Amino acid sequence: MVFLALAVLLFAPFARAEEKPFLTVGPAAGADYRTVQEAIDAVPADNAVPKVIQLQPGLYFGHTVLDKPFVTLRGSGPVSLLTYNLGQAIPGADGQEITWRGAAALHLTPAAHDAVIEALTLENTFGKGMQAQACSVEADRVVFRRCRILGWQDTIRLETGRQLFDRCYISGHVDFIYGGATAFFEACEIHCRDQGYITAPATPAGRTGLVFADCRITFPYGSPPTYLGRPWRESPQAVFIRCELGAGVKAEGWKDWRVEAPLVRFAEYQSRGPGAEKPARVAWATFASEPAPAAFERSAVLGDWTPPAVAQP
Repeated sequence: MVFLALAVLLFAPFARAEEKPFLTVGPAAGADYRTVQEAIDAVPADNAVPKVIQLQPGLYFGHTVLDKPFVTLRGSGPVSLLTYNLGQAIPGADGQEITWRGAAALHLTPAAHDAVIEALTLENTFGKGMQAQACSVEADRVVFRRCRILGWQDTIRLETGRQLFDRCYISGHVDFIYGGATAFFEACEIHCRDQGYITAPATPAGRTGLVFADCRITFPYGSPPTYLGRPWRESPQAVFIRCELGAGVKAEGWKDWRVEAPLVRFAEYQSRGPGAEKPARVAWATFASEPAPAAFERSAVLGDWTPPAVAQP
């Protein structure tokens, strides 16, 4: 009995990850893990309770895959960086071309539902000329809160599910927010680094697509004009509501590409700022000074999902 009691005391500090709601990652003494992937891998696949993985300030280089449910990745603001430097279609170590899932600094698989990504910088530094995702998402009910998501082409791929982006900073230049998911962007800054297209939605019929509410669209000084979006697949939808549009928004607003205009659902409601000029807007997109329909309110877009107000636990 004495030996058993001593053994329990001796091995208590090494409790399994599923027994710990809070894990730490970083180079400093006392951190549970050195890499983010190690911490994620320690969470059981059938995890059913909220877990927080806290990242210490630092640069975490590599391809990170979140494939566990109910996990919060929480950083310390801009000083916590998940970064990668790889473009899509480049041959990998096995000789096969890298896919969009493998190019991203952070990829969330369908198993990563009910995730929160908070106060982190996600970055792909590959540069121009090739698709290079900073983040790709296949999971439902995912919150990005106060994050910086930085790239050039295809910065964020939202493949499926529902996502909320709350007060995030997102940068890119070609199709840098794209995919078939339903996503609500609230009070975000969308920064266009160069001429291109902000959105490329691939919304399935009957789904809402990409909705931007009370966001700012910004540009570097003297930047060439950029389209709000162009369609990609099926019946794409992108909607901007009460957004402040910088002078770099192209006068036409939208570009028709690959998909016939009657199938495209692009709209602006109560746009303001120097980029919000109606006369030259394309005729097949909605431009209204009236409030947006109730179908584009956050609660309607996200449906039966109420995102957590703060990271849990």
